[in-house]
Amino acid sequence: ADLKAREAAAIEQARALDLPKEVSGVFWYSSADLEIDPYVAGVNAAPGWMLSKLGVKNIVTSQEEWPTVGWETIARANPTFIVAARMDRRRFPADDLAVKRNFLTSDPVTREMEAVKNDRILAIDANAMDPSVRTIFALEVLSDALASFDLVP
Repeated sequence: ADLKAREAAAIEQARALDLPKEVSGVFWYSSADLEIDPYVAGVNAAPGWMLSKLGVKNIVTSQEEWPTVGWETIARANPTFIVAARMDRRRFPADDLAVKRNFLTSDPVTREMEAVKNDRILAIDANAMDPSVRTIFALEVLSDALASFDLVP
């Protein structure tokens, strides 16, 4: 009951913002190598559910949970914000949040995105991006971030 109430409160908070339709986001989990396409959340991943519940467009339209999508495609979609997974593992260089941030702000393609230029890079624990009770914590963090981004014209 507590989780359902928290879910409803996060959704209501975001809906009350009356965000413009063009507000969009992307969840970046990791990349096997920074020179190749990143793993991002598709519409059927837990983050895809979060975005839809909060009234935000997922720029990734794939039905896959975690497809790879090229940075040029992501940049062309120009997300309003980027959620980067924070994780303890270091299997790939981009498992490190600092590496993700450095890449986003220094790469000639990614640094031109609205999300990067406006410092709308949000960190959420990777384990909250998988379906579990932790997903509600991530939903709350995302809803709070939307409220802090000042996206309403």
